[in-house]
Amino acid sequence: MTHRALLAKFKGPLLALSLLWVAGWLWFTWGYWEDDAYIHLEYARNFHDGRGFMFNGLVSNGDTSPLWVVLLAAALGTGLAWLVAGKVLTILCVAFTMIMLWRFASRLREDAELDANSLPAWMLLIFVASPYFCYWAFSGMEAVGAAGWLMMQSMLLMPRRASLGTLMAAALSIGLGPVIRPEMVLMFAAGGPFLLYQWWQVTQGMSAARRGAVFLTAAVLLALPLAVWSAYALQAFGYVMPNTNAAKRAAPDSSVVLRMLNVFGLGFPGVLLALAGLAAALGVPALRAATAGTPSRTRMLLGIPASAAPMAAWLALVTLFYVFNQTYVQTRYALVMAPGLTCLLWVLALRHMRSGLVNALSVTTVALCVAGSLWMARPHLRNKMEVISAIDQMARHIQATVPAGQGIAVYSIGQYGFQLRQHPLIDIGGITRPEASKYLFEGGDKMLAWAKREGARYYISGESPEPGATLLYETQGRVTGWYFQTGAYDAPAMHRLWLLPATAP
Repeated sequence: MTHRALLAKFKGPLLALSLLWVAGWLWFTWGYWEDDAYIHLEYARNFHDGRGFMFNGLVSNGDTSPLWVVLLAAALGTGLAWLVAGKVLTILCVAFTMIMLWRFASRLREDAELDANSLPAWMLLIFVASPYFCYWAFSGMEAVGAAGWLMMQSMLLMPRRASLGTLMAAALSIGLGPVIRPEMVLMFAAGGPFLLYQWWQVTQGMSAARRGAVFLTAAVLLALPLAVWSAYALQAFGYVMPNTNAAKRAAPDSSVVLRMLNVFGLGFPGVLLALAGLAAALGVPALRAATAGTPSRTRMLLGIPASAAPMAAWLALVTLFYVFNQTYVQTRYALVMAPGLTCLLWVLALRHMRSGLVNALSVTTVALCVAGSLWMARPHLRNKMEVISAIDQMARHIQATVPAGQGIAVYSIGQYGFQLRQHPLIDIGGITRPEASKYLFEGGDKMLAWAKREGARYYISGESPEPGATLLYETQGRVTGWYFQTGAYDAPAMHRLWLLPATAP
């Protein structure tokens, strides 16, 4: 099958454009650190200081990426300022994932025996131009690195040539996955059969004793990272499942499927466009590729490139988990899934759709990603940086005026927890205090009553938490979120500190 025109040209210019785009966003977002990333950072600071996984004086299972905490602690140990150390770590993660995406797209193209030489460059540009990459890449979060880890896992599980090295690397990559992001625990089920098959391939001709030794070694590498973390979690917290499993649940009457479609459509429009294009091509002969390649059976599995099969199995399992667990799918969840999925969809499009349609799909997707990033991600990030400044002002005021030890209820705990180490935070989001999760959909009155029982004397919110609350301080920023109307980003957002009536003199 020949795929000339756009997908066979411009490899160098596309790569250069991608690198320039990434450098521009690094410069633009240097002063940005996501509030959830402050949670990582506070855990990392305490871990570095020998206090274990502690946030705001409370040992809690509120961090979903223990390995990221350890890496941040190591970065802090270099002597760099915390922001610089964290940014360096994110730069390394972005570079790692860009390399993995390039290799993954190349492997899928080879598996499907396509001559679209510029496919990896197009996939890279689509990824880095997407709004969610622009938002999360240098935010201090682990999601971009996790996306690269997923693609690496898939390639290791279905290598070009199986060996003891690829077997052990694949086992270790699965073992480390859950301590990078919790949903990667599903790769034990998705990748297990592929790992067993690779073990069977590698150990052909070995003695029974040696085959057993290889199996045992791979099993240890597979199980050890999660076993170590689980043992620590049981000892430190009394349970293994992170608190966010409850804190990030969707409202009972909401649709997870519609939420996922909305999230992918906003941040990775190419995913939905490619799915729609493939569906149309399969149903309309005029849109279908005139010829179909005949890749060797060893390089295709159930109609998809063999190198993508483990990832595809994981994507199916994690999607089912989100639906049945009623998970409120976050933008960073989509970021982990989308890069590898986009590569797979483009390869399938090249095999089943006319080249002209795939070229149009590629150009349209890049245009939508660039427009979305400039139209939405840029003002969103600008306002987020204003929020950082507003919270810094609020935290300084609290340090100067609120006595140490006074409880403060707040939803966005990250930056406050990092700055207010002498003031106990009552986490009404349930990240560090899982008992708050049951009140998330019960109405503000019940959450407020719980916060008071936990010792809240003050409340941080835009509106008064209850009649009679006294406004002590306020600072203004602009709203954050994803809006199609650019004027919406200019709306003010107030950050206010309230004294609850029960503590009024």
